[in-house]
Amino acid sequence: MLKRGISEALKLLCVSTAIGRAFLLTLLLFSAKPLPAQEVLRAGTIFSATQAPLWAAKEGHYFEKYGIKNLEIIQFSGGLPVTRALIGGDIQISTTGGAAVVNARLKGADTVIIARTVGVFPYTLFVGKEIRDAADLKGRKLAVSTVGGSGYVAMQYALRKLGLDPDKDVAMLQIGDFGTRLASLAAGIVQGALLLPPFTLRARELGLRPLYDLVGSGIQYPINQITVRQSFIKSHRETVKNFMRAFVAGLARFRTDREFGARLLGKNLRENDPKILQETYDFWLKVFPRVPNPGPEDATVFLELMQVKEQRDWRDFVDTSVMDALQREGFLNSVYK
Repeated sequence: MLKRGISEALKLLCVSTAIGRAFLLTLLLFSAKPLPAQEVLRAGTIFSATQAPLWAAKEGHYFEKYGIKNLEIIQFSGGLPVTRALIGGDIQISTTGGAAVVNARLKGADTVIIARTVGVFPYTLFVGKEIRDAADLKGRKLAVSTVGGSGYVAMQYALRKLGLDPDKDVAMLQIGDFGTRLASLAAGIVQGALLLPPFTLRARELGLRPLYDLVGSGIQYPINQITVRQSFIKSHRETVKNFMRAFVAGLARFRTDREFGARLLGKNLRENDPKILQETYDFWLKVFPRVPNPGPEDATVFLELMQVKEQRDWRDFVDTSVMDALQREGFLNSVYK
């Protein structure tokens, strides 16, 4: 009942004033009860290949190896509902992040980023057969998942790099998942869409063309992070460290064992075409870092996008202590030996 009440309060409570923020923090602190040793540790996730290190840690039984005996992984529809569940205490760890986490922190929640798993836009802008260059996109329609989401921001960035004004030169339509966007592009409903493997290979097979590679653009953008509440780190630091040990071990296994990584992607993405799986594996091998260390960009990028006028220290949003400890202990290097 308490958790449900907190969740509802967070949806309704205005935290723009100092009183509202203080009230929210009080709610969060009183709800942060230590978990009994036998109780389940709940991690919130989304269905995306960005979660391959988590899949690898689960598949390789690394959670059990590092002391996480009762892990329940709960899949949500997106980063915002995961963050809500984290704040409400329904989960203890989130394996996705983004603006929702930073925004929650700005409003008084004690959510902090402890690791970054994807720090670039993992997309390629594909266009229809009739589009020869960027100028041909003027006056055309482009597909994004949701206006304001990471894909939308990525599309804006790509268009600007191509010399187009995303607010004036094109119309952006909200169109479902990657498969639906690819189908819309192939049918001519839209003339451009951001895709990632395995949809990029299918797009080329359909005669669609890549116009801009965002992975190779060099821009840093924190797409996916691991997030917890500060109160949970304080009361369960060793549990959080063990979770990250398992996660990093899974990431290392994915990066160093091609057969395992490709099989893992096939199992979770329900794909059995070897050619598609190899391309998908190679793509994510370029995207995932060797170790998921967080940094200033995990906060500053979103603060700039949100046009936050108030000067805020990035350390208010990012806690590097867990990954720093694993580095000092030699664990981060040991998993690659």
